[in-house]
Amino acid sequence: MTIARFTPINDVVSLREAMDRLFADSFIRPNGSWSGLPAGQVAVPVDLWETKDAYHLRADLPGLTPDDIEISATADTFEISGELGSTADVPNEGWLRQERRSGKFARSFTVPMQIDPTKVEAKFTNGVLELVLPKADNVKPRQIKITATNTK
Repeated sequence: MTIARFTPINDVVSLREAMDRLFADSFIRPNGSWSGLPAGQVAVPVDLWETKDAYHLRADLPGLTPDDIEISATADTFEISGELGSTADVPNEGWLRQERRSGKFARSFTVPMQIDPTKVEAKFTNGVLELVLPKADNVKPRQIKITATNTK
């Protein structure tokens, strides 16, 4: 009979690798079962930030053209949507690895201050959508000048 030395570190490392795979499959991949999206819908990464006069959005949409993207805006929300192309030219049983995203996407955002939907600007360069959403003039802070009057 052979005596095997017990080394718990090996079990811990394999558990960690299993947890890493679980999280990678569930959260990182856009079509993972825990991504919170409906089946067939893709998560599109975006950056959204605010300046004094506007909100700005940048979204990665590789492989699309401006005609593939829809943008709508109201005073306090805006949405981008479309569909990333599928790879129907490859049969399902032929895949060895499939990491590129395909499917419909829709991202909707509510902003804290109202925007002027008539002045929204959209630019699409090398697969990156950039939006400038100017804040409405009636909600921007204004400088008020004080006039002095001398009364006697």
